[in-house]
Amino acid sequence: MKSRISFFDGATFKKDITRFMPLWILYTVFLLLCMIPTAAGGSYYSSPARALNSSLEGLAVANFLYGALTAQLLFGELFNSRLCNAIHAMPVTREARFGSHILAGILFAWIPNLLTALLMAPYLGHLWFTAFLWLAVYSMQYLFFFGTAVFSIMCTGSRFAMVMVYGIVNFLSVVVYWFIGTIYRPLMPGVEIDTGWMELLCPLVRFFSEYDYFQISTQIPYGGYPVQSTYEGLGDSWTYLFVTAVVGIIALIAALLMYRKRKLESAGDFIAVKWIAPIFLVLYTLCAGAFLTVFGELFGTDIIAFTLILGLIIGFFTGKMLLERTVRVFRKKNFLLAGILLAAMLFSLVPVQNDWFGIIHYVPDAEDVEYIEVRGAGFSRQELKNPEDIEMVCQIHSCALDDLAHEDNMGSCSAIHSYFRIIYHMKNGRIVERYYTICGYSYAGQLLNQFIRKIG
Repeated sequence: MKSRISFFDGATFKKDITRFMPLWILYTVFLLLCMIPTAAGGSYYSSPARALNSSLEGLAVANFLYGALTAQLLFGELFNSRLCNAIHAMPVTREARFGSHILAGILFAWIPNLLTALLMAPYLGHLWFTAFLWLAVYSMQYLFFFGTAVFSIMCTGSRFAMVMVYGIVNFLSVVVYWFIGTIYRPLMPGVEIDTGWMELLCPLVRFFSEYDYFQISTQIPYGGYPVQSTYEGLGDSWTYLFVTAVVGIIALIAALLMYRKRKLESAGDFIAVKWIAPIFLVLYTLCAGAFLTVFGELFGTDIIAFTLILGLIIGFFTGKMLLERTVRVFRKKNFLLAGILLAAMLFSLVPVQNDWFGIIHYVPDAEDVEYIEVRGAGFSRQELKNPEDIEMVCQIHSCALDDLAHEDNMGSCSAIHSYFRIIYHMKNGRIVERYYTICGYSYAGQLLNQFIRKIG
């Protein structure tokens, strides 16, 4: 009969609690210090409950750092070869060790959070229950960061590598946006790239910029203080919060599956899982290329291509050094791989520059547009629904593209340039946004001046 798998070991759990008790104390003190402004009454125009909700914005960064620190401390033996072999020689299953560490890691945050909420409740008056809404939000945020931190540990074999992978896991969308904006965006004049997807895929950015979890209205009575507060219900951010918490749980499950198959001799390696190594190398190389390109822009746009190539080469070989833990990486095979990666990168610029996908030169048909928002020099934001106005904006857009195609033959334009931003709201729900700087001497500039006089 097969033995039942246990996911808890009392001795391991007790050791985690007693060994890292100072971390609990420091974290609790930190939270209490952060709550002092809230307990003091917020501000003249706010209230303690509203200030408590706003505090979630900055505390998301604390969760991001604390989740990584807690995970590294609990699973620290996986980074030391000698300690790793000694601990795993003990008669405790990996499942029991993993479950005990995870329970301790969750309590490391949730108990200080609960204590802070209980201490805050009396200062919130009739809105005392918002302290427990804060507790739920803050604890679920921590669950996401702790889960991704443990997953990053299972992918790596050193603390430095864990930090890098943890950063990539949490900021991959930012890195992709940064790379697109640095490398591809200059080849797409006028095209505006939506950043909404970046925030959705980067919870720290979303948590830091949005804290609509519970709505508190405030009324300042005649004579000023004290502010009167009213609870108006839950905000719109809970769905995203639940999704991130589920992602954190999935990351923990994936970490357990990886831990079961983890080789003990991988302790000390940069990457512990072989199939992750090439993914890390590609992402690291692209980040290095984008970073050096941004740095090169400080010295002029003429050297962007050079800095991109140099950055990719430096990124590839330093990434190889990290993975192989040696500086002896300048071999024929690696030069061949670097050449393939560089060629693929440069080849990917060709369809963007030549607009193979018709993005740069796309002008919507006027009959497919529901309405247009325009902004520009000389006039404020306008919303246009008149078919004649929509047709005129599309014509200005088309002429602006013609100017871009012939800008080398236009010579220097000493006339005042006007910026013109167009946001098409299509009938099928799609949004197309473009931005152009239009020369006053050009035909597009003349049309723009006529348009400004018409709507002005």
